[in-house]
Amino acid sequence: MQVNPFPFKRRARIEMVPLIDMFFLLLVFFIFGVFSMTVQQGMAVELPSAATGTPVKEEGPTVSLTADGSLFLNQDPATLEALAAALREEAQRPSMPVVVINADRQVPHGRVMTVLDAVRQAGLQRVSFHTTPEQP
Repeated sequence: MQVNPFPFKRRARIEMVPLIDMFFLLLVFFIFGVFSMTVQQGMAVELPSAATGTPVKEEGPTVSLTADGSLFLNQDPATLEALAAALREEAQRPSMPVVVINADRQVPHGRVMTVLDAVRQAGLQRVSFHTTPEQP
């Protein structure tokens, strides 16, 4: 005769703590994955707000003007002459890219117009200004 080593019939249990831990871990990986997929080409500046701003879905060079007057192409420091030369190279691409101007709200209007003029002289006509949504 066989002796049953388990005299009581045990029901299967689902342990909730490891299950919750795994879901939390997956959530963290997805959050970090989403943050790594966003592309921020320009420098971090205090953007002006606009009620009619719309997102640009096309890739292209980003020109950033910081409050202290520094000029950047994507995230690389640049002078106005170097900016014009780099943008002339961009204008040679088959598809005309959209140049995004990412200017701090403290930058004088004349400095932004100088950069806009350099973009247009390089042969790029499609320009967009980066703004934040206006708060009601």
